[in-house]
Amino acid sequence: MPELDWPRALLVAVVVLGLFFGASYLYGNHIRKGPFLERLSALEGVASAEVISGGGSERLLITPEPSYRGLLEDLFNAAAKEAAASYRKPLPLEIADQRSSRLDQFAAAASPALHEAARTGRYREAAAVIDALAAESGLTDCHFTVDHRQIYLQARDGACYLYRIVPLPPFEEGEAADA
Repeated sequence: MPELDWPRALLVAVVVLGLFFGASYLYGNHIRKGPFLERLSALEGVASAEVISGGGSERLLITPEPSYRGLLEDLFNAAAKEAAASYRKPLPLEIADQRSSRLDQFAAAASPALHEAARTGRYREAAAVIDALAAESGLTDCHFTVDHRQIYLQARDGACYLYRIVPLPPFEEGEAADA
């Protein structure tokens, strides 16, 4: 039995592994992820979409068009629906915003009302507080909406915009939220 040529065998193994991992990377990033991000970017109101990896996990970052005037809830749900239908695993979804100092102050002032509403279910009280804060801040385009999973707050200050999403705790069966 002839002896094995170890340097040549090692070179072949390295080349085969390189081809395997290179093909896997190309498939994941250009054949699978590329069309997925293109479909997300084609949604109404979406300027760009990207999958960000870090800390051993991935998240989906959606950047809305600066001129988008629709509801944040609609934008979030459309992106989440497309991600659930097209991507291989669930992705946490974030909506990027572009804040001014006035929007930062408004977000800080509205944050307690948002989190209290998420905890207690008193959405109408939170909406009244947020509307008063928006009027006090001079913001004319402010929307507070709620669905069964999250609270959405959006506001505009000229060309700048704020998007906040606060998840609601899951309801136990038979439990009802205060309205």
